[in-house]
Amino acid sequence: MTPGARAQAAIDLLDEIIVAARDGGAAADTLIARYFKTRRYAGSKDRRAVRELVYRAIRRAGDLPKSGRAALIGLA
Repeated sequence: MTPGARAQAAIDLLDEIIVAARDGGAAADTLIARYFKTRRYAGSKDRRAVRELVYRAIRRAGDLPKSGRAALIGLA
């Protein structure tokens, strides 16, 4: 995956996590595992990089951000 693809994957995951948090859905780690189970093309380094981006964005954002993109931009 390119760095841009990793960032987009993190944004997609963050959007899913935000919706799940609002609706009382699954936990972030469960959603991340499901995401990568359906995307076998992502290698271990890609999975690690995306997972780190997602968790850094969650820690940094605090309460529910408006979107995954907003949470990831907060890391810059």
